[in-house]
Amino acid sequence: MKKYLARRLDTAGILIFREKHATRYYVCNTPEDFCKAAMKMLKERASDKFCWYYDDPSEPDTDLNRAKEIIKNNDLEAAYEFMDLRSDWEYEGMDIEYPETY
Repeated sequence: MKKYLARRLDTAGILIFREKHATRYYVCNTPEDFCKAAMKMLKERASDKFCWYYDDPSEPDTDLNRAKEIIKNNDLEAAYEFMDLRSDWEYEGMDIEYPETY
């Protein structure tokens, strides 16, 4: 796993996706869980006919084309990175909350 991901995902937490009409929560116990949750959300967004990822057929390096490539290759780490890099965009918030334990 890339150092970037391992450093952020080495503790169990709750992965939160803040979307336009809902907030979604995924309990993640391992780095792979975080990546699987990100892939699930990426697949949903990329398959939505009203997807807000820009798609220009004449431009091969669009967000939608990148998302489709990640899904095709089932690259879980790339899915997490893609979603994380877009987490500041409107309706695409992604955060991690680390609950307290006793």
